[in-house]
Amino acid sequence: MSQQYLVIFKLREESYGGSSEEAAFMLTDQIIPSLEMLVEMEKEHKVMGGFFEGQRSGTFVFELEDNLELDKVLASLPIMNVYDVEVAPVQRISSALERDRKIVEELRTAAGL
Repeated sequence: MSQQYLVIFKLREESYGGSSEEAAFMLTDQIIPSLEMLVEMEKEHKVMGGFFEGQRSGTFVFELEDNLELDKVLASLPIMNVYDVEVAPVQRISSALERDRKIVEELRTAAGL
């Protein structure tokens, strides 16, 4: 079964660059190729989410086999040179429900109910 990961991208302040030439390079060399890769992954139902309107940060939910696949995907994105990334595994709702039902049962058993 695949695992879901919340991934938050935040553009590093020092990555903004000062000149129009630097901005154009960052867009053509790093951001646009990464967005194209993410669009393809979205078509394959491996990622959903997006960037915040008018900002250079965003959140995505990746659905991949494991941490290793996530590491490979993130490492392949050219924006990793200019973005900071936070990652958190997401527990599925059904799994959280199952966990909480077990806790209730254990509490009832301990209380003799």
